[in-house]
Amino acid sequence: MKRRPTRTGRSALAGTAIRVAGALTALALIFAGLAPAQAASYIRIGGSGSSWAGNALQDWVSRVGSQGVTVDYENKGSSTGRKEFADKMKQFAVSEIPYTGDTADPRDNSLPPFKYAMLPVVAGGTAFMYNLKTGPNRLTSLKLSQQAIAKIFTGQVQKWNEPIIRADNPGVPLPDARVNVVVRSDGSGATAQFTLWLLRQFPADYAVLCQKTGCNPRAATSFFPIGNGQLQNFVAQNGSQGVTTYTANNQYTINYDEYSYAKGIDFPTAQVKNASGFYTLPTESAVAVALTQAKINLDSKSANYLSQDLSRVYGYHDPRSYPMSAYSYMIVPTQTTEALNAAQGATLGYFANYALCEGQRPMGQLGYSPLPMNLVLAAMDQIQKIPGVDKPTLDKINQTKTSVRTGGTPACNNPTFKPGDSPAMNQLVRSAPFDPACDAACQAPWTGSNAAENQGPGSTGSNTGNGGGKAAPAAATGAAGGTASGKTAPAGSAAPAAAAPAANGNTAAARTGSAGASCDADTGTCGTTAQAQGAVAGQALAPVSTNLPAYNGWGQPQTLLVVVGLLLLVLVLAPPLIAHLLGRGTPVRPGKQGSRT
Repeated sequence: MKRRPTRTGRSALAGTAIRVAGALTALALIFAGLAPAQAASYIRIGGSGSSWAGNALQDWVSRVGSQGVTVDYENKGSSTGRKEFADKMKQFAVSEIPYTGDTADPRDNSLPPFKYAMLPVVAGGTAFMYNLKTGPNRLTSLKLSQQAIAKIFTGQVQKWNEPIIRADNPGVPLPDARVNVVVRSDGSGATAQFTLWLLRQFPADYAVLCQKTGCNPRAATSFFPIGNGQLQNFVAQNGSQGVTTYTANNQYTINYDEYSYAKGIDFPTAQVKNASGFYTLPTESAVAVALTQAKINLDSKSANYLSQDLSRVYGYHDPRSYPMSAYSYMIVPTQTTEALNAAQGATLGYFANYALCEGQRPMGQLGYSPLPMNLVLAAMDQIQKIPGVDKPTLDKINQTKTSVRTGGTPACNNPTFKPGDSPAMNQLVRSAPFDPACDAACQAPWTGSNAAENQGPGSTGSNTGNGGGKAAPAAATGAAGGTASGKTAPAGSAAPAAAAPAANGNTAAARTGSAGASCDADTGTCGTTAQAQGAVAGQALAPVSTNLPAYNGWGQPQTLLVVVGLLLLVLVLAPPLIAHLLGRGTPVRPGKQGSRT
């Protein structure tokens, strides 16, 4: 026989249950209090703009959302984003197009009636995704010189097997098929960046395009000029997703857009010949190395104020660099408006600083590149101008700047920052891998004590002029004392004839390096004669890998959330379990059944 527990027993057990529940509640509150306290005080903000940078923005929105900070972002294109910002509909915009200066388009310009700033935020490479078969198999190792790209996208090369493409791909059975060029139909930052490159590097080819279509040959444009049927092998699609989908579904096509889109669907992109003659892909390392040469115009009287100057990037001679590298701007108010008060400014400052620091860690996985230190420091100067930016954000910015000056541990968890780094010599410059064909003599000018000097003054991120980049030492072209040979580079080429191979890639002449190594002027391949001949035979160079620190997306906030969740689960389950135990009772001695006390 069993009996119910006595009233005294029930009271004791109930008291124990209450104490356990109270302790669990206290623990839950303590652990919850360890989560970032400032996150709860940030109010919701929103922005719109670039689809080129859209994948990066959506990643950041998701990550800060897990910390309790709500940011909305819509991939509507740079033109729409800039207009909504100017019309005070959004707290910020993201764009590759400034409101004024070289890349501003008169047809796509709504100047904000308030003060604003632009800061670097998303770095990446304009990639050339293609859909091409050689026989039954998809071609995945297409190489293109910059001259070939200029000819293709200005309508002057219309067949895949034309000589200028064959010269970059010896031994590859290119099809006798029409090149179908896919461009953006909407106002696009990707188009603005690409046409600016055409204007700067190949003005004669850009003039041919404008002669056919009626565009201004002296200005870049955010609307790709296709005219009224003058370019019969061109097709326009809306948005980054539109050009990506069309290219993936149609044979013999090629487009231009951010590398993230091709990478996202595992489609090949062309390896582009850089100023040193090496074919590179827009990997995170190749882009980040190139952007150490990006400059920001800090002349407040200039129409290009706060715009990027990529003239050194296009012609940079580091063998690892990707010449079509650029970055997006985050456009922020520097005064309160109807769309942004001080409380919203605090959220915007936090989000912008997060994007520059922790937000840069997964960029390589998404097909972008971490912003190098020179651009991060310049961007932080602009964040400080946002009205309402709070003390925790300002403290982190100041700690970061101090660490750079003193060589201490940076407060900014950006993968390009390491103790002792400087804008002229950062983690990416030291760790970015070289192509296997770039031997010790080829690497020498870009490693060790010479590396900072060869980057030139453009790496500080604070230059205001448009001076050309520093010529590469002779060793950068293969070995000390080596010289380029072959045909003279065409007009507008990024590669000076005396410092790099001809940009059109039409010559097979080789340069002689140290220790009997030879460097092919067309492919940039350095090594023994047999190795060089193997490259000429059309063997694809291995894709560039990266040595950046691995990104670990699991941190203290996620751990605390799991702990709090487990504690709350115990708190919910403990009372009914204790009640069940109370109801079971305990045995009593004979003769006492039913007695009362």
